Amino acid sequence: MNEQRRPLTRQIAYLLLRLLVVAVAGLVRLLPLRWLRRLATGVACMLRILVPSRQRVAQENIRHVFGDRFDAEQRRQIAFAATTNICKTMIELLKMRYLSAQQITKMVSLRGQQHLWAALGQGKGVILLTAHFGNWEMGGARLAIEGFPVVAVVRDATEQFAAELINEARQHQGITVLARDDLRDMLRALHDNQCLAILPDQHVAEGGIVVDFLGRPAATAIGPAILAARTGCAVVPLFGVRRPDDTIDGYILPPLELLETGDRDHDVRENTEMINRTIGEQIREHPEQWLWLHRRWKAEDAAQG
Repeated sequence: MNEQRRPLTRQIAYLLLRLLVVAVAGLVRLLPLRWLRRLATGVACMLRILVPSRQRVAQENIRHVFGDRFDAEQRRQIAFAATTNICKTMIELLKMRYLSAQQITKMVSLRGQQHLWAALGQGKGVILLTAHFGNWEMGGARLAIEGFPVVAVVRDATEQFAAELINEARQHQGITVLARDDLRDMLRALHDNQCLAILPDQHVAEGGIVVDFLGRPAATAIGPAILAARTGCAVVPLFGVRRPDDTIDGYILPPLELLETGDRDHDVRENTEMINRTIGEQIREHPEQWLWLHRRWKAEDAAQG
């Protein structure tokens, strides 16, 4: 009986999600950003109440990474700030298709472009290394506005209608979208000297390796390291930190000094750890900006139990 109910429950859940997405999409088109951000904060408050398990996951992740640096109340505040940031980021992403280049430029500052231009000057393409941190979406839009050829590797939302809205918003600002398993087009993008944006900071169930991330073993995607080894492209970090006034401080760091010893397996492991350290440094500096709600350390949990 329970097995028969599950598909119906899932269908109802998807229908409710679709209705919510349609409603939010309508509001995003009509309301100014300052109102939408207030709405996002309200959604974050609702999530904290309705889905307390995610807040517990976030607080436990923060405790494991930072130990005694933050007390219980500070961990709760960081977890809620991270929840609010992701809600604002998603609603800003949906709004992006209705924003002009001038509005995005005013909202997102950017520095370090010389690192990216220099890397593109090698003619081998660039992997833009970023994470679910601050507002990564607006950073990519600002790059596209400045003339950088940005191609985003994404994992689509489960609900197709939501995925279409999100990808249309990205494409409206000149960002090409590729699926995570579209290796051929990724290689083509690098061959065409484009900027391939990849976010490897989430747990991978298959095809990854277990390496250190923020002091704990985590199953990590090796795609960036493999692509760099195969093409010789540079890996250039890009991050965008949300300021208190909701503008975004975007910055491009110098290319990573990847290992090239001739031992491919060794280099992929070491370079993947380097990528994790680069992302981890940003998270340690701005912990309220990262997606702590995600079960990032499933590999460690599985090993323990």
